[in-house]
Amino acid sequence: MSDTPKGGSSLGASPLQIIVKGGTTSSAHDTERAKQKAMTELGRAHQDKQQRAADMGSGMTKEGFVSAHLTSLRMMDSGSPRLVLYYLNRDKSIRQECVAELVMTPDGDSLFTLVCPKCLERGESHGSAQVMVRHSHRKFFLDQRKNGTIVMLTDPFGKPFQVRICGTVTCEETLRCSNVGCTWAVKIADSKVEEV
Repeated sequence: MSDTPKGGSSLGASPLQIIVKGGTTSSAHDTERAKQKAMTELGRAHQDKQQRAADMGSGMTKEGFVSAHLTSLRMMDSGSPRLVLYYLNRDKSIRQECVAELVMTPDGDSLFTLVCPKCLERGESHGSAQVMVRHSHRKFFLDQRKNGTIVMLTDPFGKPFQVRICGTVTCEETLRCSNVGCTWAVKIADSKVEEV
C-alpha cells in the first residue's frame, strides 16, 4: 500500500530546478539575474565615483576643501599563496594563463576559483562567471614541489609581471560551471585546465 497521493510523487515538493537544454529560464530566475546585474552596475558606479574622488586627491572645490584617498580592505596581499592556471586549447596548446589565489577559510577548508570563459563570451559579468573549487566539495591536491617558483606572465596591456606560485594543483573530478545553459566542464592536472 502506498501512502502517496494518487498520481503524486513520494518525493514531495522539490526545491531542485530542472533545466532543459535549449529551454528557457523561469521569470523568477530572470528577475533575480536582472537584480544582480543592476546591483553590480550600481556597485561599479559607486567605485568609479570613489576612484574619481581619490584621483583628485586633496584640493579646493566649490564646496570647500576636499581630501580623498582609497584604502583597501583586502584579506589577501602580495604574499598570499597563488597558483597559475593554464587554460588549454583542444590541441593542448596554452590559450590563456590566469592567476588564482589559494584561500584558507576560518573553518579549515581551502579553495580557489576558476573563471568560465564561455560565460564571459556570453556577456556574463566576471563575478557570475566564477567557479569556486572548495577542497571539502571537490578534492584537489596541491603539489608543493614547485613552491616558490617564479612564473613570468604578461598582463592584458603587454606588460610583463611575475608571480611566485605555491605549487601546482590537480583535481581529478570534473568541475562544471553552474550557470544556467552553460556546458563548460573541465579537469585540472598539474595546473592545466582542460575541457572534457
